[in-house]
Amino acid sequence: MTSATVTLGQLLELDLLKHYEVLGGEAGLQRPVRVVVTGSTVHEISELAPGSIVVFGREQLALDDLAVDLAIRLAGSAGLSGIIAARSTRQVPFVTRRLADRLALPLIGVEDVAPAGIVAAFDPYVRAPEIAGLRVLGDAARRFQRPPANANALTSLLAATLGEPVALLDAESRFVAGDPAVHALLDVHASAEELGDPHPVALTVETDGDGLLLQPVQVDPAGPAAYWIAVRRPRFASGGLLEPVRRAVAIAALSFAVHVAGEAVRVEREHRRRSLLLNEILEQPDDPGRRTVERATALGWRLAGWHTAVQVQVSAAPATVRLSALGAELEEQLAERGVRATLVERAEGWVFWSTTEAQADAADPGPLTERLISTLAAVEAEHPGLRLCAGIGGAHVGTPGIGRSVDQARQAALLARTTYRATAVEHIDAVSTRRLLAGWYGSAPLRSAAAALLAPLDEADPSGELVRTLRCYLDCQSSAKAAGVVLGVHRNTVMQRMERIGELLPAHLDDPDDRLAVHLATRAVDVEWDDPR
Repeated sequence: MTSATVTLGQLLELDLLKHYEVLGGEAGLQRPVRVVVTGSTVHEISELAPGSIVVFGREQLALDDLAVDLAIRLAGSAGLSGIIAARSTRQVPFVTRRLADRLALPLIGVEDVAPAGIVAAFDPYVRAPEIAGLRVLGDAARRFQRPPANANALTSLLAATLGEPVALLDAESRFVAGDPAVHALLDVHASAEELGDPHPVALTVETDGDGLLLQPVQVDPAGPAAYWIAVRRPRFASGGLLEPVRRAVAIAALSFAVHVAGEAVRVEREHRRRSLLLNEILEQPDDPGRRTVERATALGWRLAGWHTAVQVQVSAAPATVRLSALGAELEEQLAERGVRATLVERAEGWVFWSTTEAQADAADPGPLTERLISTLAAVEAEHPGLRLCAGIGGAHVGTPGIGRSVDQARQAALLARTTYRATAVEHIDAVSTRRLLAGWYGSAPLRSAAAALLAPLDEADPSGELVRTLRCYLDCQSSAKAAGVVLGVHRNTVMQRMERIGELLPAHLDDPDDRLAVHLATRAVDVEWDDPR
């Protein structure tokens, strides 16, 4: 006999008894069960040990028998934990139910009772309650021996194992798969700080019902959670039965982490393959070779025609965002807006190009720019704190034209990154001032001079807040009110920061030349513009 105990309510939750009904005494379902015995006569009930469950066959006691009230009274006086007996076609009298309720003695009716079978089914869990948890643990080990194929497979398998609804959330607490009702409960009862902990641990969140079990899915054991599994705590899982259930959820989390890691490797391999192929095209534009052309064709890349390249970059990203997954998300959002693109991951972001047969069709970048802005906004909306920008190159013909447009897209992305606004998209025009600015930003000596000019601000404020305020203030034509709207602060805060900036800066913003130099410096200082090839 172990020190842990199980209740009749927990035994019923294990689904060991088919087609039963709690006819009365429901308040007593949480009484501990010490032993399960077969009953021979009603009068012997008073001789049973406290905490017993007595099971009567139809011949010994039926629930329409007049002796049921006596059995309930004797069981209540002896401290029993419940009576199980056969139901008949007639209703159990209301007074009998009321008596069981008053004494909080569970009265369980079954269709066809075999006392020895019920005792045999209940007895192992009564003698060693942890067996219930071990059964769940064994089921989890068997079902998750192989990683689930996807998020839906994870939640359905785990729900079948535990008999409770399951939801899968991402690192930012967004619903991924499973039961939306569980996710809704989590939104109310769990904080973003708990789920965003850099060293996550399994949690129990108390709700208005039975509570939720939360288990992090960590691809890197020392890193933050990539996902969270939320499970409504099974009613039988309390006391000593809770730990095996937790371990079952942990097994599912580990198995899904293996799936996520495998997918990451597959995606990384595909990205590397695309990147190597693009390098071959850029390095040998005049004679790409038969194998290169075949591989490009297999990916859906067109080498002939007029090409307009696009580069997407990340300007800022919170720690919870997995940059490795953003490429696929960008592709999905572009496809929804009619842009079929195969993104190539490079050191400074992602590159793709669109191709048309005639130069006139590629001359107007307006539609592509609008779709890009919409795409970046949609992705940013899914990840608070994420800032994306993009650059569009000019249209150029043939395989060599891909390289020319890619270079221009990189220059345009540099310009977009220096702009203090969300979803910034810039286009390089051969005769525009943007090419002049791109050349200035791309000059290492000039960027070094810009850094030296702003060094006093960086020394006084390593967070970069003063430099960002200065850039936004100048971008907004020296309007503190407009800058405050962009920065999300009051105009007085902007003015206070500008007063401090004026004291620290070795330049006078009233002077047009100084103001121009400072403005250019604030746009260039945060950008690294080294040719990755």
